[in-house]
Amino acid sequence: MANRAEARVLVAGAGVSGRAAAAFCLARDMSVTIADDTPRESLSAPITNLEDAGAKFVTPLSMAGTDFDLCILSPGISVDDKRVGSLKAAGVEVISELELAAREITSPIVAITGTNGKTTVTELVGAILKEYGRKVFVGGNLGTPLTEAVGGEFDAIVAEVSSFQLEGCSTFHPKVAIWLNLTGDHLDRHGDLSGYAEAKARIFAKQSADDVAIVNRDDDIVWESARSSKATILPYSTERILGVGAWLEGDEVVILMPGTDGIRLDARALEIKGLHNVANAMAATLAAASLGVDPAVAWEAVKKFKALPHRMEEFLNWRGITFIDDSKATNVDAAVRAMETVEGGIILLAGGKDKGADYAPMREQLLKRGVLAVIVGPHCDRMARELEGSAPIKRADNWPSAVRLGIKAAKSGDTMLLAPAASSFDFFKNYAERGNVFQALCKEETERIDVGV
Repeated sequence: MANRAEARVLVAGAGVSGRAAAAFCLARDMSVTIADDTPRESLSAPITNLEDAGAKFVTPLSMAGTDFDLCILSPGISVDDKRVGSLKAAGVEVISELELAAREITSPIVAITGTNGKTTVTELVGAILKEYGRKVFVGGNLGTPLTEAVGGEFDAIVAEVSSFQLEGCSTFHPKVAIWLNLTGDHLDRHGDLSGYAEAKARIFAKQSADDVAIVNRDDDIVWESARSSKATILPYSTERILGVGAWLEGDEVVILMPGTDGIRLDARALEIKGLHNVANAMAATLAAASLGVDPAVAWEAVKKFKALPHRMEEFLNWRGITFIDDSKATNVDAAVRAMETVEGGIILLAGGKDKGADYAPMREQLLKRGVLAVIVGPHCDRMARELEGSAPIKRADNWPSAVRLGIKAAKSGDTMLLAPAASSFDFFKNYAERGNVFQALCKEETERIDVGV
């Protein structure tokens, strides 16, 4: 690439990470073109600010051309996109915003990936390190772009990283890399589970013997993918006793770091519920211990940690019915974990943009305790078909209708659970908006019933 101040940079995609990358490059006197398929008039004020700072905007992406030194690819655009292929063929280096930032960061990076749980573990690691008195930047895929950490003085960078971001990495080198799990998700992007696993495994690619790889021993794909890592491997498990790492024995979590006698910690003391969150707590504690934090001190911070919004968030109890918002359960595995965790009969609200997953594991849970499954929206015919025979199934065209159907079927002791097993992009801009709407609808409907309207 040309000298940094002379570099011609194409930022492909004008979303949060794209805008952050553009601002980062403009601040370093690079020539920046932002390209997006969205018409300029539909984009927000931040684009105007970037244009005022010297950026050029082009739509669609195919009109940007290939006369660049560097392309920073937003997560929403696949590395296999033909337009990206044209850039590569012209000799343009194509990277992600994650790679762009990591090249400039000197603090040790803790990187967390996985199909489910990565935001929770990212926040957990950040909370532990802050409790221990460390100056920490927490960001990445969960919201704050990593470029905002560049130039700051931090004891550690804790970053959630997605498969989409990792695809655009060539030198990314985390001191501690955590891979939590892998289940069928984003197959519309990666083609199959093998392609998805290959993208995730890039988190270990540049690690050395001085680094640490924390891996879920109970996930065969994760375990096999990590075994070739050059890093020191610390496994964790809720299903088996290990010789090093972390595991569950009865109600106790055992943390055994290399060269220590280990320590036993009370798993029942966690605020966050579910076996999957015990596993998340193990991974976070191992990460903190790898950076020199006493595991017992780390566990004290973990015990106080509360569930994040839209992740098994109990927001209402009405007439003995518990209402839980797990809008972040955007795939089958997450929906199953949610159903395993709740108590009583389950009124499941699911649906959204179909990702092509196998819904059979959800059938098993609904057969056990399903009172009703309400399948919402126009894109979930296959979900409804595959869940037939597991619990009574009803279809709803929209979320207000779905909430009314669910509440009508619920009785004291039941749980009304939003666990969509699909993305939110049929009706909503993201899972948070879907969760907020669900909560508001439930409160409105129960209040309407109470006043007899």
